Amino acid sequence: MSKSTRREFMLQSATTAAGLGLILNGNWITFPSTPLPKPSSPNDRVDLGFIGFGIRGNILLEAAKETGQANLVEVCDCYLGHLERAKERTDGKIATNFAQYKKLLDRNDIDAVVIATPDHWHLPIILDALSAGKDVYIEKPMTHTIEDGPKIIEAARRTNRIVQVGSQWVSCDQHKKAREIVASGKLGRVTKVTASYNRNSSTGSWNYPIPLDLQEGVNFNWTEWIGPAPKVPYNPERVFRYRKYWDYSGGISTDLFVHLITSIHFILGAQMPKSVVASGGILFRNDGREVPDTLDALFDYGTFCVNMASTFNSASTAGQGIQFLGTDGSLSILLGGAMTQLAEYKAEGYGYSIDSWPKAMQDAFMNQGNHRQESQGTGMRPEPQNIAFDDKPDATVLHIANFFDSIRKRQPSYETAEVGHHAAAAGHMVNLSYRTGKRITWDSVSSTARKG
Repeated sequence: MSKSTRREFMLQSATTAAGLGLILNGNWITFPSTPLPKPSSPNDRVDLGFIGFGIRGNILLEAAKETGQANLVEVCDCYLGHLERAKERTDGKIATNFAQYKKLLDRNDIDAVVIATPDHWHLPIILDALSAGKDVYIEKPMTHTIEDGPKIIEAARRTNRIVQVGSQWVSCDQHKKAREIVASGKLGRVTKVTASYNRNSSTGSWNYPIPLDLQEGVNFNWTEWIGPAPKVPYNPERVFRYRKYWDYSGGISTDLFVHLITSIHFILGAQMPKSVVASGGILFRNDGREVPDTLDALFDYGTFCVNMASTFNSASTAGQGIQFLGTDGSLSILLGGAMTQLAEYKAEGYGYSIDSWPKAMQDAFMNQGNHRQESQGTGMRPEPQNIAFDDKPDATVLHIANFFDSIRKRQPSYETAEVGHHAAAAGHMVNLSYRTGKRITWDSVSSTARKG
């Protein structure tokens, strides 16, 4: 496929998937990808452990390998099949640990850990890892409840350890360019943001396959997996489809909305909404889930508003995209894909609004000041500026490479514990509003949410 054909394909895919108004005509600008640093020698690499090796843990191990910046030391999981796969991924070199993460943390030859467990385990494992002197990469959302955030922030400061949250898009070139465009003032004042993340498949709505060989007490440790969550009888559905249940996850809002929220905060330099109102429900996928399959939320940030939506019941129009609407232009992005910048073309609709006047009065009005010119618009109608980015390295690879760089320099990257807390807390506010039917407000002094 030629470069020009590939660009058109990327943009058309973005248009179809995201419904963001990306247009095939206009000017093309292509940005080369940020190169990864050269692989380090084994002695200079970060010695890395993994706690949780499901979908994301598996992806993160591969990402860490691709950076060439880490020695993969040990992996811990509650399912032996995951540990077998980790061995396959590393040609048998990585040590395995069946459901005893504290033993991994006791190792003096591990500098940092990647935590990719279900959400209900995040707080205790993060705190244990920090106390053990490990730097932490924690998959988003950082927290299972709003109250978890300040505890993690305090522990990171007290132990002087790096905490990086894993919403990877903020490390990609697309987001850096989007932030630059907004900061330049080219969009004018951004007053509204729309964002959506839709799916329409059983696996997309978290009905992931359950391993055929799964046997509690044989190759799976249910007691360790359930951990601090409320005790219930063994149910493999809750393990491999945990995002469907409040005890282990926040559903759409803390899985998908947190990505969108993190991106919006990064690109606009925002921290927290003043208030959130949400609605939704289980409208189609009546499969025993507790969390909604359709969710809409309105965020008030004071200087701009956000309209965020997701459904697991249709994916033929809007996908994982964000639109920034400014007084002088708009920026439409597909996470990890192309984006389009379009300047506003301003023309006054005088003809429509004065057509009921007598003709002589219309002419007199149009001849006043700049009314006639204003009605015709100023200058040429702007062409969209379509911006493409190389899709390699993958955003997850860049993000974990930033983590390793932070460890070496002892300088935090953008997605610190504070940033992760704010993104997750905004997502929790959505769920609080959905579950209570109330408007939820943010108290920045106490870092807590309240019913408005």
